[in-house]
Amino acid sequence: MPKTSTKKAEQVPAATGAAWAELDRRARAQTTAGATLPPPAVHCSFCFKAQHAVKKLISGYGSIFICDECVSACNDVIAGRSGPSPKLSADDVPTERLLERLQPIEETIQGKGNQLQWVVDVLRSRGVSWAHIGTALGISRQSAWERFT
Repeated sequence: MPKTSTKKAEQVPAATGAAWAELDRRARAQTTAGATLPPPAVHCSFCFKAQHAVKKLISGYGSIFICDECVSACNDVIAGRSGPSPKLSADDVPTERLLERLQPIEETIQGKGNQLQWVVDVLRSRGVSWAHIGTALGISRQSAWERFT
């Protein structure tokens, strides 16, 4: 499998536009000044393969990523070229593989939270009320305000 260079990994946020830049700015603002952080591990949000295990990894909003292999599988489904999904028993997955999936799953969950926060921030910047946001989420105005401020 080809490795993704650091330079290529740095180009992913630049290619995804202002939304990613805003999330990146927020993340950098939360880090300790002067701290050296390792580059974040990036995984496909669907199959959980690491960036170095796939040819391409495409970034979406809120730290959601999809690899070229999952895009290909999606294209097959759309074109009607795929059969039923194989059923996988929990007993068929080795313990080590499950342990390897914990961090990517957690990162995906955090990414979805970031995406939701970003959308709420955009709505609030447009003057949308907490009542409208709460209604869209199926929660009260007060709950929306407490959750996103």
